[in-house]
Amino acid sequence: MVVITPNSIKNSFCYAFRGLRQTFNTQQSFRVQILAAIVVVVAMLVLEVSKRDVLLLIILIGLVLILELINTVVEHLTDLVNSKLLPVAKIVKDAMAAAVLFASLIALVVGAMIFWPYIINWK
Repeated sequence: MVVITPNSIKNSFCYAFRGLRQTFNTQQSFRVQILAAIVVVVAMLVLEVSKRDVLLLIILIGLVLILELINTVVEHLTDLVNSKLLPVAKIVKDAMAAAVLFASLIALVVGAMIFWPYIINWK
């Protein structure tokens, strides 16, 4: 039986934050996504976006950042398993990068659709 203790919970959070810090420090694309998220949050506050739209934007931000973290994991695991970059490893890495790109483009389009009415009616 696994016993959950305050110390084990604290350790779990420490590991998670260490992973975020490591990803932020080593992955330029993650830093770009964080910057984009900050811009979106500031725009939400300035334009006084509705709660429904805020919820949708936060979900999109979260999904893109989560996918970027998964991309980092896949890249590191691929490098670990394949010391030589075999063609299959390249395909795996490229497909994962494409998934992040696709999610980012969807978020951009949905974000533009949400923000456009607020921008044209902003005083």
